Amino acid sequence: MTKTNLASHLASAVSKLPRIAALLLVCCAPVAAQPEPEFFDRPYVYGQWEIGRKTDESKLRYCVDPRDGEWQVAAAIGEAIANALLLEPVEIVVESDFETEDITRVYRHLLEQCSLYMGFKLLPEGYDPWSMPTRGFYDAKYAFVTDDPNIKSLQDLAPKQIIGAALGTTGHVRLANYNNAQASERRWRIFPIGTNPLALDAVLSGSVDVALVWEPSLWALQHADDKYKALSVLSSAPLPETSLPVGALMLSNETFLRNSIDEAVAALVTDGTIDAILAEFNFPGQGSR
Repeated sequence: MTKTNLASHLASAVSKLPRIAALLLVCCAPVAAQPEPEFFDRPYVYGQWEIGRKTDESKLRYCVDPRDGEWQVAAAIGEAIANALLLEPVEIVVESDFETEDITRVYRHLLEQCSLYMGFKLLPEGYDPWSMPTRGFYDAKYAFVTDDPNIKSLQDLAPKQIIGAALGTTGHVRLANYNNAQASERRWRIFPIGTNPLALDAVLSGSVDVALVWEPSLWALQHADDKYKALSVLSSAPLPETSLPVGALMLSNETFLRNSIDEAVAALVTDGTIDAILAEFNFPGQGSR
């Protein structure tokens, strides 16, 4: 082979290198392992692949939790939904020694016992992919509460006075954002407090001037203990009210049932059934529109 031919062959080979390299990258690059969404997105429950509810198309099973102060209202709404769907209502009362329910236990209840787990706030950030919320049943709000008769609204609260806010709630976040936007000399002091009952107890003890709590929690405590009846709800002005819809949680693969339930709830809101249930309990909320 002459020097000229050798140079020509070398030039041709070099010109093909980028294409050869690209093919090698496509064909031979290691494939990254992709997580299985069904496994990683779901809580772990021992033996969950063998768990299942008995199928009975004539019944609607819904879980209610007595640790939730709104549970009797939720039970009445669950019964109304079943009746609207011409199904037999089956109320399942969750029993547990834990103060609150964790998401793994909720998942197990939905696998084993009920199609609906009642009493979930429909938070804007949503839920994990294994679950899906229903349409909202009713709207309720976060309320400013005090035992001082001279405070009628939040704007009556002097700068540097103390608001005890139930920690990490939507109401707490919005209050903090508003307060931080004010000039330092006009700000209130905001103390985060672990739970709604603790925030209300702080008002009664004089540790804070006002509490910010989920209003249905105040409603439930006032029915359970007379000491909370001294507390009253203030106007939130100058802040707009912070409200959230409340519905139920379901497994995400039950889309047909979810659509049927949402249609039933919409009808119950429109015809006034939900508002009538809330009025019967003198409950602080209104049907979600």
